Amino acid sequence: MKNNKLLSSLSSMPIAKNWKFWIIAPIVILVVAVVLIAALGSQIGYTNAINIGIDFEGGTLVTVTIGQDAIDNYDYHVDRITSAIEKHGVVVSYVQLQEAQNVNETSISFRYKNISTNDDEISALNEVIREELNNSLYAEIKDNVTYESIGATAAQDLLSKSGIALAISLALILIYIIIRFTPASGIAAILALIHDVVIMFCLSVICRVQINQSFVAAIITIIAYSINNTIIIFDRCRENVKPLKGQKDIPYAEIGDQSVRENMRRSLFTTFTTMVTVIFLAIFGSDTIREFCVPIILGLVAGLYSSVLLATPLWAGLSKEFDRLMAKYRKSKPVYEGAKVDEEDETVYRGEAIKEYYGEEQVVAAPKADKPKNNKSNAIHKYSKKNTTFKKKK
Repeated sequence: MKNNKLLSSLSSMPIAKNWKFWIIAPIVILVVAVVLIAALGSQIGYTNAINIGIDFEGGTLVTVTIGQDAIDNYDYHVDRITSAIEKHGVVVSYVQLQEAQNVNETSISFRYKNISTNDDEISALNEVIREELNNSLYAEIKDNVTYESIGATAAQDLLSKSGIALAISLALILIYIIIRFTPASGIAAILALIHDVVIMFCLSVICRVQINQSFVAAIITIIAYSINNTIIIFDRCRENVKPLKGQKDIPYAEIGDQSVRENMRRSLFTTFTTMVTVIFLAIFGSDTIREFCVPIILGLVAGLYSSVLLATPLWAGLSKEFDRLMAKYRKSKPVYEGAKVDEEDETVYRGEAIKEYYGEEQVVAAPKADKPKNNKSNAIHKYSKKNTTFKKKK
């Protein structure tokens, strides 16, 4: 009963009318993320404040598996390992504790920039660091040190390709929606998707989620999932607009609210069931799976918010603006008396009706045609079924 009351209250809530309230939450999240980046960036650097992974920044990530003691004596192990790494000429820029479900697999990760552009030199230095940590600092734990490294050139290549992939996906979605629905629907859907990406990024910065290839894959996944919710609502909007096609001052805001109400239950249930699955994957999965699942959870929240509360107000406002521009365009064109001006319902406006609809100054009188002279050639013949001859109609 409580769930039904909650759904009924959500369904009766005006959406388009309260659009100013719906944009408050995204603005607050954006401001918090910007302040956090500015505050941390002045201390640890902006790339570390955003938590950009080595996939896009380049560098080496050394992971030392210690177990429960990594939690109990975290500062001791961080200082000890950092000193051992930095004496080889590199500077540790980022340290993170990686807690695992199996406490024996708990580790600490250290990231530093490569001091050379030569891959062989980078590999040789990383091997020296790994051997020292294994043999000197943690000889009692076998094979507990691993590392992964990526060059700056490869990182820039991955970053550019990720940006191209996102741009292409957004462009194809825009083209599809414009063809399938209307330009207003396409623009509203793309703005909602941009909102999802920006809010997903801001929440990831606030929650200290690493920005890497898994994050880009999560963004593309959320774009596909969110646009599905938005398209279903826009399809309902289109069906509700059809009976009013050709009328003036179509109530797009009321139609948008009605369409959201008709799809509210479906949007909530599909999002929450998907989120439950992803949450379990994030809890019981490995670190790699967790890096993919956590942004997905944040993106699901942003996608549900934009599809239900932001997409339809955007659609209503843009549709009303498009109608106003089309009416202004029609008024700017000269109209001849007796011309057909409404192709939708095939209404013909003449004389004063045209002046009232378009304005008297826009009406251009049609030239009067000469009356045909009465002659025998204009006589109309009627076919008689009684015989095969033609008779003149009197």
